[in-house]
Amino acid sequence: MRCRILSLIAAVAATLSCSVKEDRSECACLLVLDMSPCANAPDNIRIELKTSDERIEEDFIPGKDKPFYEYPVTKGVCSLSAFLCPRELSSGTDRIMIELGENCPELYASTSVFEVSGETAEHLVVLHKQFAGITLDLKDSSLSGTDCEIKVKGEVNGISLADLKPLEGQFLYEVPLEGQERRMFRLPRQTGQSADMLSIEIRNRGGSPQVFELGRYLSEAGYDWEEEDLSDVVVKISESEIVIEISSSDWIIHNSEIVVI
Repeated sequence: MRCRILSLIAAVAATLSCSVKEDRSECACLLVLDMSPCANAPDNIRIELKTSDERIEEDFIPGKDKPFYEYPVTKGVCSLSAFLCPRELSSGTDRIMIELGENCPELYASTSVFEVSGETAEHLVVLHKQFAGITLDLKDSSLSGTDCEIKVKGEVNGISLADLKPLEGQFLYEVPLEGQERRMFRLPRQTGQSADMLSIEIRNRGGSPQVFELGRYLSEAGYDWEEEDLSDVVVKISESEIVIEISSSDWIIHNSEIVVI
């Protein structure tokens, strides 16, 4: 009797599990997401993982959570979005929009599509810089850099978190007065057409505005809006010329700050 009971238990276990002798194509794959490159990020990282029949959404809290996440997923194609999550961004949002009058946020994000087919799979999550930091240097110009009004205009005001494509819309940002001759702002990733429309309007108090075709200057300097990590730019305006300096260095997240190296 005891032998019969043991045989029945073994038969049931074989039915409920994937045996090495059986077709394992229908078994789940244990997917491991390696979040270690994001361990020092200054804000939460949102993960959105999709398979053919499931969607997983979770926040990774740097410095607190473990750097590896394990998910049993259906074998096949997976798509993953990960981004440094602004605190005000609600769960389920598939885009980040820039309100009129606001600066572009410091967005770091990545998307990937990959296939899992074995019993286990591992995927490294690396975020990429989705904005260009622009420094406007007016110290050698006739414009009063310390108190002039500066407006930045463009035709992209958001980004899709599903594919990191720019979203068309009016972008208008007035750079705050800071009592300095170097003023800074950020621009979102651009399309080829929208990049041509970027402009800066500078006006001395009581004077007429001077409009500078920022998009054209960047294009002539060879700026690439399709880089994985967008470069920062220094625009130097003097009496005789406009100089564009493009930094193409890498970046890392370190000590709760974004550091360029």
